[in-house]
Amino acid sequence: MQARRLKPERVVVINDFTRPNGGATVLARLSAMHYRKRGCEVTYLTGEGADPDMAQAGIGFVGLGAERLLDAGLLRALRQGYHNRAAEQMLADWIRAHDTPGTVYHLHNWSQILSPSIFRPLRLVAARTLVSCHDFFNLCPNGAFLHFRRTETCTKTPLSLSCLVSQCDRRSPLHKYWRTARQWHVNGLADFAASRMGFIALHEGMEQTFRDRGFKAADLSTIRNPCEAYTSGRVTVEHNRGVLFVGRIGQEKGADLALEAAQKAGVPVTLCGTGEDMETLRARYPDARFAGWCDRAAIAEHAAKARLVVVPSRWREPFGLVALEGALSGLPVIIADNAYLAPEIEAIDAGLAVKVTDTDAFAAAIDRIHADDALAGEMSLNGFARAGELCLPPDAWGDAFLARFANRLDTRESQNA
Repeated sequence: MQARRLKPERVVVINDFTRPNGGATVLARLSAMHYRKRGCEVTYLTGEGADPDMAQAGIGFVGLGAERLLDAGLLRALRQGYHNRAAEQMLADWIRAHDTPGTVYHLHNWSQILSPSIFRPLRLVAARTLVSCHDFFNLCPNGAFLHFRRTETCTKTPLSLSCLVSQCDRRSPLHKYWRTARQWHVNGLADFAASRMGFIALHEGMEQTFRDRGFKAADLSTIRNPCEAYTSGRVTVEHNRGVLFVGRIGQEKGADLALEAAQKAGVPVTLCGTGEDMETLRARYPDARFAGWCDRAAIAEHAAKARLVVVPSRWREPFGLVALEGALSGLPVIIADNAYLAPEIEAIDAGLAVKVTDTDAFAAAIDRIHADDALAGEMSLNGFARAGELCLPPDAWGDAFLARFANRLDTRESQNA
């Protein structure tokens, strides 16, 4: 007889941050809201604090009220980033006081505040836990499979001798050694090879990279990210000029590459986002528009005036929400050629894949789309009509996770029958 499909009683969403300043936190919040909409009780466990919008939706909060590692003092950041005992205790106490056989756990990002420590209490509920891999920190010491100093994709096996001696860190050799030690610590606490957790990649290419680099978890699969257009209708890019960049203004996201290429192409550029490189780049490119952090309504206003959107990440984007959100709005996309989505964007003729570190080639791509209204319009129409094939609608995405949780609860029930 077929097992009865169970809905979780409660979902505990675990994520470093509450404020939606990055893609992973946007998705963590979206997952919490979706589970609540589907009738589950939801608790959001975070390194930060409560959020009025989610609280109004009936989502409970447990938080440390802490700051991200980059904002903490050096010694405190090193200590807490390696093992945050307060985070471990917070989750352990919650499990001890509130866990039930129908409670499931959805872990998003942990590398900024929560630290590897949270994998220890999650061992107790591993069979009811799913982990969204928004980056490569469950496998790679620097989280990106990127040699930051050479701006090259790394193909080394994590923690191999060649990895250990590679000075790939963006900051210093000392930081690389600390990250390496933390990776050993993650592996020890999570014990991926024996773990009963389910690990979810954002794209089939990302899943394959995990497998190729030696990730040992038995349950590894893909649920593509959800995407929605910025705008309610297609942006008529044929009448627009200008480059739109949406994301964190830091080295790995390539904001500096977008600015340099736009300057070479002689077109205006708008950046929606904040980050550690913002003030340096603002001084270097005084003609660029730095809009700061923008909500979706503000991004939509900028998108409506843009000719194209760029996703010039130096690291291999595990997915690339901005690319598809832009394409769904009718913006032609210029995306780094190493991104998993790059060949798919080109296959639907919605944009161009380029080697973004070659800023001459990047600028030429920007100029090509600006110089040809017919090409821009064709890419716009193609993205608007077909980019949805490359992602999931938000409700389908949330339901895919609920189905995975239900399967895990069904399995546990059948084993206990």
